[in-house]
Amino acid sequence: MLFAHKKIRQFRNLKSKRKLFFKKSISLLPNIFTIANAFFGFCSIIFASKSDFMPAAYFILLGALMDSLDGRLARFIGVSSEIGLQLDSLADSISFCLAPALLIYFWQLKSLGFLGLIISAIFFITGILRLARFNVISHEQSLFFLGLPTTIAGCFLVAFYLNMYDKIDIYMLPIVLILSLILSFLMVSKVKFPAFKQNFLKPYKKWYKFLLLTIFAVSFVMQFHGTLILLFFFYFISAVYFNFKLNLTTKI
Repeated sequence: MLFAHKKIRQFRNLKSKRKLFFKKSISLLPNIFTIANAFFGFCSIIFASKSDFMPAAYFILLGALMDSLDGRLARFIGVSSEIGLQLDSLADSISFCLAPALLIYFWQLKSLGFLGLIISAIFFITGILRLARFNVISHEQSLFFLGLPTTIAGCFLVAFYLNMYDKIDIYMLPIVLILSLILSFLMVSKVKFPAFKQNFLKPYKKWYKFLLLTIFAVSFVMQFHGTLILLFFFYFISAVYFNFKLNLTTKI
């Protein structure tokens, strides 16, 4: 009888150890996605330095995919932590601040010499400043982000490149210069951008959700580059509407 109790106790201890090991293993998953984000950003930098701009651009987008998954996964399994937040910001500084800055530098701004270096450095510096500010006030940003998120800024430059890389235009250089400065300003500005953390399709019927998602999926596959930049334009338009609505509510 005593032997049976001992066996049961050993079995329970083994079971609890397995549960603890499984819980610790699961808690590492979001950090693995975050590290993958940093890795893709690093790969983008290497390819951009070799003037292989197309793979450099796609590596930034892969980093964005990892960035969109790590936070959601952390919230889903309930393992959000301060270390995860800091690690995420470090990865974002590589993938969406440094990598896009170097992409536009080697693609267009390099021809401007020192001025081009300064312009690309401004994008990088404002990006890390925006990330530092986000870390300080992240708990206050549930409905909106204060300043343009670095992920959006970096990926918008990538989307612009993917749609314009084969266009020979004398105005391309000044357009890239002005665009990078505008994005830099928006990242450190106090303009509010929608967070979209809630399901914005929730109020609609199921068939309407399915129809919208189907149209989006088909257009994304058929015309990836064009759909990508249209999504970013939609985000900027929604930000204008969001700020107008907030100002109207404040006045009332």
